[in-house]
Amino acid sequence: MKYLKIFKNKIFLGFILILILFFSFSFFNSRNKEAKNIVSYIVKKIDLPITIHESGNLVALKTTKIINQVPGRRSILEVVEEGTEITEEDVKKGKVLLKLDSNDLETQRDQMLITVENSYASYLNAQENLEIVKKENDSMMKNAELKVNFAKMDLEKYLGSSLANQVIEKRNKGENIDYKELINSEKLGGEALNKKRQLENNIDIAKEEVIRAQNQLDWSKKLAEKGYITKNELEADRLSLKQKEVSFEQAQLSFQLFVNYEFPKNVEQLLSNYLEAVAELERTKSKCKSRLVQAESDLRSKMASYRLNEKKLLELEENIKNCTIIATSPGFVTYPTTTVGFRAIAAGTQIQPGASVYQFQELLHLPDFNSMGVEVKVHEASIQKLSLGQVANVKISSIPNRVFKGKVIQVSNMPDQSLKILNPDINVYIVKIELIDKDKTMRPGMNADVEILIKELKNVIAVPITAINFEKGQVYCEVLKSKSIERKYVKLGESSETMVEVKEGLKEGDVVVLSYKGPTKGAVKKEEMVEKGKIEPKKQETKSKNEQGE
Repeated sequence: MKYLKIFKNKIFLGFILILILFFSFSFFNSRNKEAKNIVSYIVKKIDLPITIHESGNLVALKTTKIINQVPGRRSILEVVEEGTEITEEDVKKGKVLLKLDSNDLETQRDQMLITVENSYASYLNAQENLEIVKKENDSMMKNAELKVNFAKMDLEKYLGSSLANQVIEKRNKGENIDYKELINSEKLGGEALNKKRQLENNIDIAKEEVIRAQNQLDWSKKLAEKGYITKNELEADRLSLKQKEVSFEQAQLSFQLFVNYEFPKNVEQLLSNYLEAVAELERTKSKCKSRLVQAESDLRSKMASYRLNEKKLLELEENIKNCTIIATSPGFVTYPTTTVGFRAIAAGTQIQPGASVYQFQELLHLPDFNSMGVEVKVHEASIQKLSLGQVANVKISSIPNRVFKGKVIQVSNMPDQSLKILNPDINVYIVKIELIDKDKTMRPGMNADVEILIKELKNVIAVPITAINFEKGQVYCEVLKSKSIERKYVKLGESSETMVEVKEGLKEGDVVVLSYKGPTKGAVKKEEMVEKGKIEPKKQETKSKNEQGE
């Protein structure tokens, strides 16, 4: 009765009600705080642009290149300063841009004058060659006869003596040669028979190796079913069988190639050599009769030699003239070795007075500022994504608050060698972007940031990169349910710098967790996603584990 009176007390009941409200408020407040600690993203379909970001420099896509046309290495005597503006007036006056040392050419010219005189004297000596020609006729006939004998010996060496004579007889009669009949003939001998037997032996050996590999694979499958060997060992046996089968096919193919192509080709070649040697013998007989006439033509050849030397004399005069380079078009003078950097200094190829240059070396550039573009270096992991005509957005650091449109006009087929000295393992390719929009203040060498649009994925499910986690080689997202966080494994597609396509595992409306105060999430290496268009789980898992260890 005492306790019943207490419960009937209104004050006591009010106290109990306050306690219940207090604990309820504390519980829901803690749930709200927990929810506030979670950063989430609602999954939806979006248009996902795939781009490549690189930094580069402005270049003039059209440049007048002044190339050294003078043979050999020679020193620069004088050169205009870099940055000098060449005007139309300078072009009209023939302003000297660069002068090379021509002392050696002038010496050669003087020597060539003497050579020209000597070549004329040789013309007179050609008459004395008539007697020598008569003695050479006998030697030529003997050599032609030897070639006929040697060519026949080569054919007999390949087919055998009996079959070689049979082939020669058929060809002389104009009959067709059946090469399948030849290869299967009992009279076949020499190198052809040896090669045929060798290829047949290779087929037999390869076939036996296939049988052994198949037996080994069958045995490995039984062991694998019982768990005595690993899947890698079983896969190795499968690969070994595949290799043996390929070797067997190659052996068969080699035999067929020999029978259908190599054997007929060799017979035709050797037979042709023999028939050509016979024809050459007949031609030699005719040549010997005309040697006297040819000796007279030698007089004319000596005259041609004289004219050739005279031509060389004119070339030397032209080279001496090319040692002085004058302006042919207006522009701003730049040195091509400026872009080479310390390698040019180390090699001593800087364009300056006293420096040595070689033939076909670029001496000066006159860039056309009306054809400005951007040159960037793209890593080999991304170069296969690029193609001509792709649209690019360009930002120039010295021209803020402006975005210039451009397009890819050149993708190098070979890696840039300028970085090989610093790191031989790095392969980057030069890509040139033509600017559609231009500005008068643009100058070569200005820093530029380029974003090249590879493609745009339409209406795909994508999530922020930070929503992706890795564990034991698997990719997953953490999805927020009503009172818990669940793990959903996903299959990824391509990615931008911030978003990644999810091909499987998520649907529209799912709420993925980006961050929360809880266990450390797997890290994502954004650079690899940007370059490769996908995430490599093993590398990310390793990085995540390292961060947790730290």
